[in-house]
Amino acid sequence: MSNLTIWGRLNSINVQKVLWLCEDIQLPFHRIDAGMAFGVNKTEEYISKNPNGLVPTINDDGFILWESHAIMRYLAKKYDKSHLLYPEDEQASAKIDQWLDWYNTVGWPPMRNLFWGWIRTPASERNIEELEKIRQSFILVATILDQQLSKTHYIAGDHFTMADIPIALLCYRWFNLPIERPVMKHLEAWFAKVQARPGYQKYSTAPLT
Repeated sequence: MSNLTIWGRLNSINVQKVLWLCEDIQLPFHRIDAGMAFGVNKTEEYISKNPNGLVPTINDDGFILWESHAIMRYLAKKYDKSHLLYPEDEQASAKIDQWLDWYNTVGWPPMRNLFWGWIRTPASERNIEELEKIRQSFILVATILDQQLSKTHYIAGDHFTMADIPIALLCYRWFNLPIERPVMKHLEAWFAKVQARPGYQKYSTAPLT
């Protein structure tokens, strides 16, 4: 049984990763709204836990941790007794780490700009020409995923792992932004499968805000 507290707002992609993982492994937690309109994350008390002032942060029975992928690894290692989401095998877990790092360095940067441009920027202030350049750059990201999924059933192999979670959240934004997208049959087939996951259905289907 856990004594887990999570700070973070429901519309944060980094918080959604952690909540999805918890739902899939049936890990109970207490969540405190934090970030953007909720504040909290810039208070002295919060900064003492997370010097970045970002979300999520967790307190697991006195153990404080921040950075969403580090949190996911920790929770999976401690609480997922099946060891399917983050296997104990070094090579299998390294493949997952590879894709988690790829998300941070390749996948998320263009999507962050697309998301902010289309969802959090007023229409009168959007730079449409720049957003089109970013859309083209994300097509390259999606192509890498589509090619990978032509070889494996899931991102890091032939069963669902922790690597699928952040990339599915990335693709949820891709498929729901008001933009044109080329057909990518392997990516679309994989995305249809991951939408059946309990964590996706509970935490990843709200309108983009």
